[in-house]
Amino acid sequence: MKSVIIIGAGVGGLALANMLASAGMQVSVYEKNSGPGGRAGRFDAEDFRFETGPSWYLMPEVFRHYYDLLGKDVNKQLDLVRLDPGYKVTFHDGESLLISGNEKQDYETFESLEPGSSIRLKKYLHQSAKTYDLATKYFLYNNFDSILNVANKDVLYAGPKMMRFAGKSLHGNVKKYFKNPKLQKVVEYPAVFLGASPYSAPAIYSLMSHLDFKQGVFYPQGGLYEIIESLVSIGQELGVTYHYNSPVQKIITNNGLAVGVKLATHDQHADVVVSNADMHFTETKLLPSPLQTYPQKYWDKRIPGPSAVLVYLGIKGELSNFEHHNLFFTKQWKQNFTYIFKNKFWPSPASMYVCVPGKTDKSVAPKGHENVFILVPGPAKLGQTKNQLNELADQYIAQLSEVAATPDLANRITYKKVYGPGDFAQDFHAWQGTALGMAHTLRQSAMFRPQNKSKKVKNLYYVGSGTVPGIGIPMCLISAELVYKRLVGDKTSGPIKSINKL
Repeated sequence: MKSVIIIGAGVGGLALANMLASAGMQVSVYEKNSGPGGRAGRFDAEDFRFETGPSWYLMPEVFRHYYDLLGKDVNKQLDLVRLDPGYKVTFHDGESLLISGNEKQDYETFESLEPGSSIRLKKYLHQSAKTYDLATKYFLYNNFDSILNVANKDVLYAGPKMMRFAGKSLHGNVKKYFKNPKLQKVVEYPAVFLGASPYSAPAIYSLMSHLDFKQGVFYPQGGLYEIIESLVSIGQELGVTYHYNSPVQKIITNNGLAVGVKLATHDQHADVVVSNADMHFTETKLLPSPLQTYPQKYWDKRIPGPSAVLVYLGIKGELSNFEHHNLFFTKQWKQNFTYIFKNKFWPSPASMYVCVPGKTDKSVAPKGHENVFILVPGPAKLGQTKNQLNELADQYIAQLSEVAATPDLANRITYKKVYGPGDFAQDFHAWQGTALGMAHTLRQSAMFRPQNKSKKVKNLYYVGSGTVPGIGIPMCLISAELVYKRLVGDKTSGPIKSINKL
């Protein structure tokens, strides 16, 4: 039986562990922290339960496909609820709108802000759906081993339009459809979840609008950490072993071949090594210079995605002006991105995301209280002190209190925790303290993203958000499948139909 060591118990590492164990390999996962999940963590404090990272459940067909491969029904593994509304958007002037995921309602919402925009939204979403289908069939599940993988009639037919998308920014594409700045923001905001600015992300990412407008936004009761627990539970059934509080110090090589990892107490050997750790850390810290596919000079020319100030709040009483997912957009939309990506300082006022999961799940907070998660994107830049982060957090809480018409918000706080770039660096070895990883610009997407196989070390692979296809829980599930395809020599461009023995 072949053996594999996976460094890191993030989503990509956990997902790949299950696939390889199902394929008959002996799988061991080594994680530096005290539990699984990586950025998709969870903690309890004063009877509140907080999710530490991802909180949007999108691309349900990716989850369904992954669980199907393992012989599991995603609907039995996770208690999924479709959110209605999907999310609420509030603008600088206090005006708000709801995105329901119901096309008729959303068309009416757009029309109320800009006459004629409902027809243009329909066209935009039609193109978004076509782009998404094309991406799923030929790009997301593709290791780009061969030009033949994308040289088919569907891609060639769509080629000219795809090239125009590649050469245009997301914002440049959106403004062709909508003149109202508020509507532009509604369809541009997913760029932030990709770790990019809508002014630099390629227009092909218009496909993201297909997800929340067409497919809808879901929530697994208990929180997204239920996904982590589900993956670990399946792994335990399959015989995967998990080693927590076990940081890997070095990838052991022999004549250009990965043969194991060095731990604090001993060396552990295996036939294959896969790193789910931060890609920059893996390459520059776990490998010697001659064996680095992506040395420091590579990273010096790359653009990190944003970091963030995360604020976890326990609030006394109900928050009537909030939905489960809430987006607050400033008037200084473009300036915010300039601050984050070019000037490298924290915007004020800032656009922010606020999650109040108790609107759907009463288990996350004690009776008569709300659990609130605030995310404010900021520069991938280390050096802020805890006092500075707390000052930023208080500033953003005050801004939120005003724009959400909840003047007593600060006075109702019973629990508060603030998390920032230094924490991402310490807990996850995050490159430059980024919250998401490498930004999804044109030069850092698809085949231009760090690949999932070392060019210098045989039997060394990479999985997770740092490699193809990119950022987000669904992308990490796909990244696991891509490494599996590498190991079995599958060079097809779409999802696999089954897991075969290795």
